[in-house]
Amino acid sequence: MNAHQTIDTTTEDFITIIAPSMAEVMASFKSQGLAERDYSIVHRAGKHSFTMAGGQTLFDGAQMVAATFARRS
Repeated sequence: MNAHQTIDTTTEDFITIIAPSMAEVMASFKSQGLAERDYSIVHRAGKHSFTMAGGQTLFDGAQMVAATFARRS
């Protein structure tokens, strides 16, 4: 994708679940009924470190598992 290409964000809805483990991510996915609402995982889940754009670290710098799910309309 080049720097001038736009992304159509009107056809997808994203939810990212962050938890200490993949088991907890999937438990949240299930408890929120995301499968029944037609969400599916969009990329490989894995451990991440989180930092705000201003440099503030989140979760006291601990790595957390993040998984992003999307619903396409």
